[in-house]
Amino acid sequence: MAIGTGNIWRFPRILAKFDGGGTFLIPWMIFLFTWSIPLLIVEYAIGRTTRKGVVASLHAMLGPRFGFIGAFVALCTTLILCYYAVVAGWCGIYVYESLAGNVAALDSKAATAWFEDRAQGGVAILATVGALVIAALFVARGLRRGIERANKIMLPMLFALLFVLMIFGLSREGSGRGLDWLFKINTEQLLTPAPWLEALSQSAFSTGAGWGLLLTFAIGSADRSSGIGNAVMTGLGNNMASMIAALAIVPAIFALAPLAAADPVAVLQTSSPGNTGMAMVWIPQLFAEIGPAGRWLAAAFFLALTFAAITSLIAMVELATRCLLDLGLTRNRAIWVVSAVALVVGLPSALSLEFLSNQDWVWGLGLLVSGFLCVLAVKAVGFRRFREDWIHADGARTRLGPWFDWVLAGLIPLQFVVLLGWWFQQSQGWARDSGKSPWDPLDTYSIGTCLAQWTLAFFVLYLVRAKLVRRNPY
Repeated sequence: MAIGTGNIWRFPRILAKFDGGGTFLIPWMIFLFTWSIPLLIVEYAIGRTTRKGVVASLHAMLGPRFGFIGAFVALCTTLILCYYAVVAGWCGIYVYESLAGNVAALDSKAATAWFEDRAQGGVAILATVGALVIAALFVARGLRRGIERANKIMLPMLFALLFVLMIFGLSREGSGRGLDWLFKINTEQLLTPAPWLEALSQSAFSTGAGWGLLLTFAIGSADRSSGIGNAVMTGLGNNMASMIAALAIVPAIFALAPLAAADPVAVLQTSSPGNTGMAMVWIPQLFAEIGPAGRWLAAAFFLALTFAAITSLIAMVELATRCLLDLGLTRNRAIWVVSAVALVVGLPSALSLEFLSNQDWVWGLGLLVSGFLCVLAVKAVGFRRFREDWIHADGARTRLGPWFDWVLAGLIPLQFVVLLGWWFQQSQGWARDSGKSPWDPLDTYSIGTCLAQWTLAFFVLYLVRAKLVRRNPY
């Protein structure tokens, strides 16, 4: 669930913002243990104890009066599902485009136009349908026979492809400069807020902490373990995947970019359109520099991206499906509803990169709110009681001390306020540079669009709160 496209194309781009990747890597590892893993522990404990989906479990914890806000977590992840299916479709499109050699001969400007043409319109819609169908087929078979089997196939293949790319990149002349840059630490930059805030953002977005995904999977856990090991393994596995992807991409770009008369760091920093510039625009061009084998390596890169996207997409479909199961729908009917809604709501993102970027901005930041809501649910139970009765299940060998209460009660809320405030400050700067108002609800990256859509979501959920949970579900 945690390993997705952000590990492969967002992670190297964020690294490239600093004079040396090590400047980012240090705080990134720290925040894994101060934000991501604590929230993953919380999610696992809630799912394993309640055996209910996100909406029903948080409703049980918060009570009838405030239980509806738990639906925001499910809604946030489900709305991400709607445009993430489009992104998964893009990855599949580019497996074919790479094999056909359609992008490799184009310069960066033409390759950007090529991507924009396929990312918006009929081709993107068909690819989105394909991604949703694949995810739905696996989810229809349940947690063990469907989702578990899918990941036993896709994740090993994802890592195998990344290892192939890593070996290729490290074997190229000039790749050593990429390795040196990847682990270089700029102590002056490290003492500024920027790498710390970017690192917290990457950890929060990439691990799936606060999404409700691990909560959903924990429903099917067969034992009463504390889940601490699962949470740590999930977080460390996610970071390991990011590092393998960086080792596969960064040395290769440092070796190949000079052949295309391009600056390696500038290639890594390319973010548009749709924050995919490095992947969709540069990767096919750079691999073309090595000759006919380049299209196969480019196809391997995009196949790895596709596997990463589909495994995350499956997790999101399962989360939404589980919420409908709690309302009494059968699994097959719930999957039909989720898939149909995802396609309809995702259509604007398949037709407009601008709209997709807006949804990514609004609901990406919404995940921070979701993580904070999970902490509020724990507070409703009581931090000490939650740790002793929910996390420390019968026979659990690994136990957490009172320090964990302080992490949930103080450190995570502090990180939430600082990080959300920083992103809103970034939005104000973008608005000032473009001459727009940061409070404009129709602007793609404004504070106003976030607040307007979040407020609307909470208002609608409040109105339908009585219908979000069955009165006598068990």
